[in-house]
Amino acid sequence: MKGRKLVIAVVTAAFCGVQLFAAEQKPNILLIMADDLGYETIGCYGAKDYKTPHIDALASKGVRFNHCYSQPLCTPSRVKMMTGRYNSRNYEGFGYLNPKEITFGNILKKAGYRTCIAGKWQLSGDATTVKAFGFDEHCLWNMHVYKKSAPNAKEPKGTRWLKRYDSPALYKNGQWTTHPKGVYGPQLCADFICSFIEQNKDQPFFVYYPMILPHSPFVRTPNSDRTGKGNNKKNFVDMVEYMDFLVGQIVEQLERQGVLDNTLILFTGDNGTHSSIMSETTSRRVKGGKSSMTDAGTRVPLVASWPGRSPTGKILNDLVDFSDFLPTLCEAAGAPIPSDRIIDGRTFLPQIQGKEGEPREWVYCYYWGSKDMEKKGVRREFVRDQRWKLYNNGQMYDIENDVLEQSPLKEDEPELIVVRKRLKAALEAAREGNN
Repeated sequence: MKGRKLVIAVVTAAFCGVQLFAAEQKPNILLIMADDLGYETIGCYGAKDYKTPHIDALASKGVRFNHCYSQPLCTPSRVKMMTGRYNSRNYEGFGYLNPKEITFGNILKKAGYRTCIAGKWQLSGDATTVKAFGFDEHCLWNMHVYKKSAPNAKEPKGTRWLKRYDSPALYKNGQWTTHPKGVYGPQLCADFICSFIEQNKDQPFFVYYPMILPHSPFVRTPNSDRTGKGNNKKNFVDMVEYMDFLVGQIVEQLERQGVLDNTLILFTGDNGTHSSIMSETTSRRVKGGKSSMTDAGTRVPLVASWPGRSPTGKILNDLVDFSDFLPTLCEAAGAPIPSDRIIDGRTFLPQIQGKEGEPREWVYCYYWGSKDMEKKGVRREFVRDQRWKLYNNGQMYDIENDVLEQSPLKEDEPELIVVRKRLKAALEAAREGNN
């Protein structure tokens, strides 16, 4: 009898130990960010021109946010997302991230994660720079030497190094690699990630995938119909669908390696769609707004899936600012947020888990994005909620009823006076770091 009790005690203790290990196990994190992709291109957001079954499946199994806001252009969005800080604090020029900044790569690596970045870099520097920002492995396009570049950054000589799609030049773990005609750059980046997942499946890993697709030039993909003559819209449709195809490949690899159930997956876009692209949705036609401060330039998809941890098929109207990604990843990883600098973001992990959380009352955009704007010294700001939007020049819009921002509001109604006062206070708070 005593022996039996001993066996039960041992088994019980072992079972509790397994439960404790499972409770303490850090989740893997996969953050995917498409390049030049507004919300109107994704099926679950009402897109009619594009088929995105893999991203739609993530949304049906997880959470979809209706109000996620990026910066209007690629580099400002990357700087903001990676550091959790508004561009007013750390944006110094197009294609550059100051090496003194702390990124989510740094934080998760310090928290015990193996880290990987693959896709579009466009933040200057070299392999040393990428590692210094917290990434153990990298496979990157556009390691361009901008005006503000890290020491010793060099472009490859004698190669067509700017090519990203057919026969690309990629920077893999510190070495430039060129590829022959018929080899597709976005596929190589996805393959790199899949290999990284397989090699690191037995430990917590973080994959940041700033995709190359579907940025211009709009060209055919390996899955395109080769009959007939392509055009920009047709090729763009193919590129969006190949982007979705690659997302599906990586999710399938997570499942194949037995780690899908312990992986938080986030999918978003870095800014609005190219202005030459017109898309049909179930509600209206949307002209791409990349580089503009409008809804079409800054509203992007955000889908989050965490099997067993997130509710299924939930749609949220909570506001998400691009600065919110860093604190969200920190909370998921159980890692502390940097305390030596202002972090403007706030976590939306509770909402991903089906909890109420502490949703934002407004988002903030400080935009100084292109080289032309640098020369002219143009700086524009806005704060907004789900409906109302106020610019630093005093113009205010009802986006719900004026999505193209054609009719600035006049203060002839008591409600508008109250709204303006609230948003003006929010603009001052954003400048001071009081979120």
